[in-house]
This record gives sequence, structure tokens and C-alpha cells, in this order.
Amino acid sequence: MIQTRLGFSGVPRDAWVLLAGNILDNLGLGLFFPILPLFVEGRGGGPVLVGVIGASALVGNLLVQAPGGWLADRFNRRTIVIVSMAAYGIFFLVYLVPLPVNTLVGIRFLHAAVGGFYMPAARALLADLTPPRMRATVFGHWQGSSMGGFLIGPIIGGGLALIGLDLVFACSALACLGGAAMLVSLPRRPAVPEQPATDAALSGLVPGRLLLVLLPAVLAGAAWSYMAGVYNAMWVLYMTALGGSTLVAGLSVSVYSLPVILFSGAAGRLGDRFGIRTMVASTLLFAGLFAVAYGFTRSIPIVMGLSFLEALCTLGGMPAVYAEISRVVPANQQGRAQGLFGMFTVGVEALGSLGGGFLFTYWITLPFLSIALVCLLALGSVPLLGRRPKAPEPAPAC
Repeated sequence: MIQTRLGFSGVPRDAWVLLAGNILDNLGLGLFFPILPLFVEGRGGGPVLVGVIGASALVGNLLVQAPGGWLADRFNRRTIVIVSMAAYGIFFLVYLVPLPVNTLVGIRFLHAAVGGFYMPAARALLADLTPPRMRATVFGHWQGSSMGGFLIGPIIGGGLALIGLDLVFACSALACLGGAAMLVSLPRRPAVPEQPATDAALSGLVPGRLLLVLLPAVLAGAAWSYMAGVYNAMWVLYMTALGGSTLVAGLSVSVYSLPVILFSGAAGRLGDRFGIRTMVASTLLFAGLFAVAYGFTRSIPIVMGLSFLEALCTLGGMPAVYAEISRVVPANQQGRAQGLFGMFTVGVEALGSLGGGFLFTYWITLPFLSIALVCLLALGSVPLLGRRPKAPEPAPAC
């Protein structure tokens, strides 16, 4: 076993390198994401085409989650993470080629698919680099790094777009390529933390049984994914319906995001200290209560305050779920587990986006009540969390 090098706050140094690369990867996406509709319109496309392009990206990302996880287990995870991030960055330059606007549907599909290989491999590699007792902490930092890069990106991208949209794509490519170059310093064969002896017997879990093992975490994570989808679809509509401008809506997102960036690691540490069940149960309960409060609030200052408090009270939920996934499967199936989880969560997020927009057209409060209901249902999975699967019984001798 290679000696783990500890870094800031006890998190292994190599894990910090991966987290820094994740910031740059999300920075590249954040630069590009807000200006894509302007780019499509500049090429002659309309709002319908923008929606189709967004949907194609979601489908492309979803389809490669499970295969990407399998590759992460079959081959070197470090290599897959680096190659996927570098290829994702280079793909930004394809948008600069003067192709017909309708081809952007296929380009965005392929671009998202290339990037989709990164996520399950990176989370599996992060588990490799971290002792099981610190998984919630390090996945908390992962959440904060993702939010940080994605929040800063649109600010920089908006400024670059004033100079020229082509510059945004070039800088997105540079950010991802810089992240990939940084990850080259990771060890070629990361030290895999010690796992319980039962892992040897569980190392050959078939897909059906693997999904059964992951089901409690999938059900808990589905609530967060549904919530993200609903909020992505209708939060700006909600804020403007209350009388706010798009600037105010953007500010409210920043108010929520700041605690996530600053305190996700600390919230993850609480999950490691007090247990996954406690963290998941409490954050789901708070998420449901805040959703109900939003649904019946019509004051923008109160909504701002609620969003800040909601972030503080709920930001430990998803890191705890990621940690649970990494702990209940053997080391050689981390990628498949993260890939299956990613496939389901991306799909549920898409349903949340569709459902949130649909419900909002009937009553402003309905999307929030649907979030509360999903959180309530997800609480039923909490007693099943933290249970390691039993090794299958050996076949009787003939």
C-alpha cells in the first residue's frame, strides 16, 4: 500500500489536485453554458432549436454514464479522467467551425457524451484517493469545487462575450486543457484505501445486484436531482413572477451558491462524524420544508434569506449520498456504481425540469409542493442507508 500524503485539513494531497482540476473543468463549462443561446441565435437559430440542443446534451450525457463507469473499472481511472477532460476541452473548438446551425444538435450531443465519461471516473478516482472515513468530507469539497467553477465561469464568460463569442470557446478549451494538464501529476496507480474483507467476495457483483445494493442511495439522491431539475427550469420564472428582474434572479442564485462553495467540505465532515443516515435525513427534511416555504412566499427579500439558509441546512446531503455509494461497493466497482448512479440522477433531473416547468404553468406553488413530496418519499430510504451487502453464499460442493 502506498503511503497517502495528507494535505490541508487532512484531505490527501492527490485528492486536492483532482479537486483543483474539477474547478477548471466546471469553469470551462460555466464560461460556455450561458452564451450558448446567444451563439445559436447568432447562427440563425431560434428558441426551439436552443431547447433541442439542450435536450440533446442531456441525452448524450445520460447515455455514457454507465459505459463510462464500466471503463473506469476496466482501465486506468486516471487516464480516463485526463483524456475525457482534454477531449471535452478540445471539442469546444468545434463550435468555431462555420457549420450549418442545425448541426449544433449533433455537436452538442457528442460534446456532452465526451464529457460524460469524466464524471463517474473522476468520482471513482476520488474514492481511490480518500480513506472511507473521509469520503463525505472529500465529496463535500467536490460539490464546492463544482459549484465554484460553474459560478465564476458565467461572470468571466459574460465579459469575454462582449469582446467576441469565439473568445469564450477558446477560453473554455484552455480551462479544460489546463485542468487535464494539472491531473497528469496524479499517481499512475493511486493507492486504493483498505476495504473490508467482504469485498473480495462481492467484487463480482452482477449489474442487477449492484443496482439493488445502490438502491437506497439512488432513491435518496433522486430527491436532490429532482429538486435541481425543478429549480433549474423555473427558479428564474418564480423570481420574475414575484416582481424581480433577471439580475435579481441571478443574485438569488449567487446567494444560494456562496455557502455551497465555502462550507460544503465542513458539511461533509459532519456527515463523516455523525453518520450518513443522520445527514441525509436532516437535509431532506430541511429541503422539503424550505420548498414549502418558497411556495407560499411572495417577498423577494424573504426568498433571498430563505435561499441562504437553505444552502446552509442542506449542502451536506449530496456529499453524504456520494460517500454512501463509495462505501457500499468494492473498490473494483466504484466506477460502475458512480456510472449507474449518474445515469439515474441525470434522468431524474431531466424529469424534474420537465415537471417543474409544466406544474408552474398551473400554479406557482405546485413545483415547490412536488419537491416537498419527493423529499418526503425519499426519507423512506434512510433506514436502509449504511448497510453493507452480505457476500453471496458459496455454492454447495457436488
